Amino acid sequence: MALAWLRRFWWLIACAALTVAITLTVLLWPHGRELPPTRATVYLDFSACLLTGPHGLADPAVAPVWAGMQDASSTTKAKVSYLAAAGPETVGNSSAYATSLLQRQCGVIITVGQTRADTVLQYASQYPGVRFVLVDAQGTGANVTPIVPADARSGVAQAIEQAVKK
Repeated sequence: MALAWLRRFWWLIACAALTVAITLTVLLWPHGRELPPTRATVYLDFSACLLTGPHGLADPAVAPVWAGMQDASSTTKAKVSYLAAAGPETVGNSSAYATSLLQRQCGVIITVGQTRADTVLQYASQYPGVRFVLVDAQGTGANVTPIVPADARSGVAQAIEQAVKK
């Protein structure tokens, strides 16, 4: 008899079980608990790029420049990156790497040393919207900023911050 009753009213038993499950879920759900803050940084759609020699960030002359770029990124939320030019340090060899940074649409391109500065200077007049920062190198142009090595960290940070504000 009990088996016949279960067969006849199975839907009633299923609804009761579902009601109990929903009630327990609502009662046991963690109320008032906040999620931890996100760790991701939301960056601007602006990039500052460093063109280095084959030693990359291990080059002692590049360390203060990279530190200045990170300072500017913390302040402005601009993205910073670097590209190490492999091979001989010549203008011809570095040109492909400089072109790559221009294709990435870097808003600021930073170089250390005269060879890489000469490389990017050939593009300065063709890309007036890009700021070219030359550390320990000479160059002129409306969008060119030379910086002496002693002021590398602060000078690079200021150049990026100014470019972001424009």
